[in-house]
Amino acid sequence: RAWRSFATKKFVAPPMTYISGEEMSWYTMKIIREQWVEPFIDTSKWEYFDLSCNSRDDTNDKVLHDAVASGKRLGAIFKEPTITPTTEQVKEFGLKKPFGSPNGAMRRGWNGITISRDTI
Repeated sequence: RAWRSFATKKFVAPPMTYISGEEMSWYTMKIIREQWVEPFIDTSKWEYFDLSCNSRDDTNDKVLHDAVASGKRLGAIFKEPTITPTTEQVKEFGLKKPFGSPNGAMRRGWNGITISRDTI
């Protein structure tokens, strides 16, 4: 439940797992957060995870497992669209190996919760 902080005059958002994606979805959500969310809402209780291909590659997919654990613990999750790289994209991005779609791991970790693909 959100409440208003009298010190900052912002609404304080409850804890949530925020999973950032890649490409245009990441950029779009960055603008939305900076211009329409952060000026009015204190998001300091949100836990952020970068599920871009490069981040998954850099962490050997640990970031995915950490995001799933956070979502399971908090029970409130926002996920930007991510990409599952093709063979060509693995080479283009300089990835060590192709990682599969994170959605299956998320559904298993969150007891079958559906990943909604609603538009903004």
